[in-house]
Amino acid sequence: MKKRPLGQNFLIDPGIAQNIIQLAQVQPGEPVVEIGPGKGVLTQLLIQQADSLTAIEIDPKLSRDLQNRFGDTPSFKLVEGDAAKFDYSSLGVGLNIVSNLPYYAATHIMKKLIHYRKHIRSMTLMLQKEVVDRLTAEPGQRAYGSLSVYVQYHCEVQRLLEIPNTAFSPKPKIDSSLVGLTPLPQPRVQVEDPKLFFKMVNSAFLHKRKMLKNNLNDWQHLFTEHNGQARLADIDLSRRGETLSLDEFANLANYLHTQNG
Repeated sequence: MKKRPLGQNFLIDPGIAQNIIQLAQVQPGEPVVEIGPGKGVLTQLLIQQADSLTAIEIDPKLSRDLQNRFGDTPSFKLVEGDAAKFDYSSLGVGLNIVSNLPYYAATHIMKKLIHYRKHIRSMTLMLQKEVVDRLTAEPGQRAYGSLSVYVQYHCEVQRLLEIPNTAFSPKPKIDSSLVGLTPLPQPRVQVEDPKLFFKMVNSAFLHKRKMLKNNLNDWQHLFTEHNGQARLADIDLSRRGETLSLDEFANLANYLHTQNG
């Protein structure tokens, strides 16, 4: 798909819009945030349910149209700006985020939201199907990678709905999926040094087809030999990164942390 600077495929299917709103489970009194409202298909439904709705739209023309349509509703607030640079803590806590994220910035915005997870109750995000495959992937599956580990470390992930490309205008070449992300009160696994954990995870997936012993070069001095096999913290390093569970990554990282200490 050709990437326009503000390229977005607008949702035009009212049935699917209705489905998304139901799946977002807007609670009375909670602040709702819509990212990239575009032409307002979700906005017009959210505004009926939400006691407070903040819409963040980067496109000046779309912002004007939205302001003209919904500006008189007291519960509606429009922010014209970049959702990837927005300070979500300024909107308080318990936020319910609902969005058809623009493909070109989707992962970037999602990571930004996870950064502000302490302020967010839940996220209902429409993303490229392949991205949702990665978010929901389990160890051993092809789509499993560092993004899977990052999101599953911080959030409960649930695949909610498949959305065909015919639901959009202009029609993209790809299908979309709706995913629910609920920030966890504590990370899924206990890690002594999160920075070291993610450095090690990113290294493990650096070259997908390579064994761990080739990807974890930074820690080669800590490898041990067992029956001719290289091991680290009792993990067989002839395995590939995509076979390790979050628990195994955590064990590895915590072992490295004790060695570094």
